[in-house]
Amino acid sequence: MGGGSRGGQRRLAAVVLARANYGEADLIITFLTRELGLVSAMARYGRRSLRRFGGGLLSPGVSAWYDFTIKPTSTLAFVENGEENPKARRLTPDPVSQCLAAFALELVRGFEAPGNPAEASFNLLVRHLGRLALVTDERMARLVSLDFALKYLELAGFGPRLSGCLVCGAAPTVAAGWHWDPAAGGLYCPDCLASRTPRSRPVSKNLLFRLTPRPAGQPLPPLSPGDLAEAELFFEKLAEHHLGHPLKALKTARRLFYL
Repeated sequence: MGGGSRGGQRRLAAVVLARANYGEADLIITFLTRELGLVSAMARYGRRSLRRFGGGLLSPGVSAWYDFTIKPTSTLAFVENGEENPKARRLTPDPVSQCLAAFALELVRGFEAPGNPAEASFNLLVRHLGRLALVTDERMARLVSLDFALKYLELAGFGPRLSGCLVCGAAPTVAAGWHWDPAAGGLYCPDCLASRTPRSRPVSKNLLFRLTPRPAGQPLPPLSPGDLAEAELFFEKLAEHHLGHPLKALKTARRLFYL
C-alpha cells in the first residue's frame, strides 16, 4: 500500500486526531498524514457505516489506512473508507493512557498545518501511541507522555532552552535556586532571578539534569513524583503559551493521577 494519487483519490496512512458529529450521521475527522500534514475530511454516514469504518477506525488515536477524495479547490476532503493497519497497536481502554494520548493528539493538532508534509511528526506520534499501548504502569505512561512532549516541541521548533540561563548563559549547576518559566521558554539561574517573570517556578537540579538531551531512542530516566508533576506542568504551559489557548487532556489526566 502507498500514498499514490489517481483522479483525486488517495490512500494514505493517517492518525485520527479528533472527530466531531455533523448532521444526523456524518462526522468531520481531523487526521495527521505524512504527505499532507493535517487533513480535515467528512465521513459520510461515519456514525453508522460498519462496513466502511468498522472496528473504531474513526476513533481518536487510531492509526490506519484511509481512502480520501481530495479536491484541490476545497479545504474539506472526504474519507471514503478505512482499513486496519496490522502493524499499529491500539490503545487500551485505561483512562490515564487515553487522556495522555489525547494530550499528544492536542499538541499535534495545534502545531501542524494543512498541506504541510509532516513525516517526522507523523512517525514520532505513531511511535508514541505504540509505546503508550504497551505500558500498563501509570508512572511509566506519564514518563512516555513527557518524553513525547519534549521531543515533539523540539521538533516543532518550540522546545525550551534548558542548557543555560536565559539572561547570563550560565550552565545549570548543582546549586539550588534555579527557576524556569514556560512563557520565557527557559531557565533563570540564582544570580539572575531579578529578571524572572512572576510566572517562573523553582525547578530541582535533579530534574534539569534528567531533561538534558539524550541519544535518539533513549527514554527519559525515572523521575520522582514531584519532579514528574512539575515537568508535566511546565511542558503543558509551554505548549499553551505558543498555541495561545489552553489544552484540556492533561488537566483531565491530572485529576486521575491522584484518585
